[in-house]
Amino acid sequence: MTDQLVIKNFQTAVIDEPLKRPFITHLHKVTAIHAVQVKLILTNGLTGTGAATPNEKVTGDTMSSLKETMDSVIGPQLVGKSLNHLEELMATLANVIRYNEPAKAAFDMAVYDLLSQITKLPFPALFGGAKDTMQTDYTISIGSQEQMVTEARELVAAGFTALKIKIGNNPVAEDVATVAEIARTVGPKIPLRLDVNQGWNYKQARRALTMLEERNLNIAFVEQPLAADQIAEMARLRMQTTIPIMLDESVFLPADALRVIRADAADYVNIKLMKCGGLFQAAKINDLCATAGIGCMVGCMIESQVGLAAGLAFALGHQNVKFIDLDSCFMAKDSAMTLISNDGPKLMLN
Repeated sequence: MTDQLVIKNFQTAVIDEPLKRPFITHLHKVTAIHAVQVKLILTNGLTGTGAATPNEKVTGDTMSSLKETMDSVIGPQLVGKSLNHLEELMATLANVIRYNEPAKAAFDMAVYDLLSQITKLPFPALFGGAKDTMQTDYTISIGSQEQMVTEARELVAAGFTALKIKIGNNPVAEDVATVAEIARTVGPKIPLRLDVNQGWNYKQARRALTMLEERNLNIAFVEQPLAADQIAEMARLRMQTTIPIMLDESVFLPADALRVIRADAADYVNIKLMKCGGLFQAAKINDLCATAGIGCMVGCMIESQVGLAAGLAFALGHQNVKFIDLDSCFMAKDSAMTLISNDGPKLMLN
């Protein structure tokens, strides 16, 4: 009998969507959603869709390098592979080229889209179906204190119940003052998630965390306070503060998660499909973290709805995913959503 689950062909297309306003972090400034979408076509005619978003500062790719890798390297190697042999397919995807995790993630998403269609299971059910909905935070990018406080006030008025605040570009005292003013403005019931994007050295981080503790603010966690490779320093910092530490850029692949776990360097880990190469590898990271008692967040780059929907499906499927940061679904200038529905900050899949 002919295997009907063989990948027969693939197609890619470029997506560009301008943002309502620039998104600024310690690492870069983003003005649009850029993505390469891929469609995998099976012998039986089913089509699965995935998408990749490049990030020069985090994953080291551009739109041109991303599309070239997908068209000329990864796609041709997957043609002829069968979804009946998922381990072999995913091993080929992981090893066909070093790095290039966003490109791999796009093909991985398309495979899982196909699996959902074949099994007739909702996307989150493929991962456990733990939840039907989760609430995302909304990220306030770096700006003047007045701009950031105003945006925080508007977001809480719009119904958001958690805010993520980008810091790390300014002197520590200035950043802490901005966080304190945002906390004063939105009130103690709104948890603040602070993201430094590797912007501090150890001395600055120690000072900042002490100052934040002294102010007794509702800080859910501080994300990636130090450079990605400073795992030992992160572990030492974590022992010197009561504020939970989340790691993001320190954890791309399952081996990175294992290194962080062994060092006792994190309270939480931020899983992004663009960093780890897709859902198959994300599940490994989450399993490692769950075993070690480390909760996870599912985050995103400034991604298209296809990528966000895959991330949301993963988050809904896993009990160990405690937070989601999938707010870029609200950031596009044309923010009409087709794959994701929302009730304020509450997200669910269509």
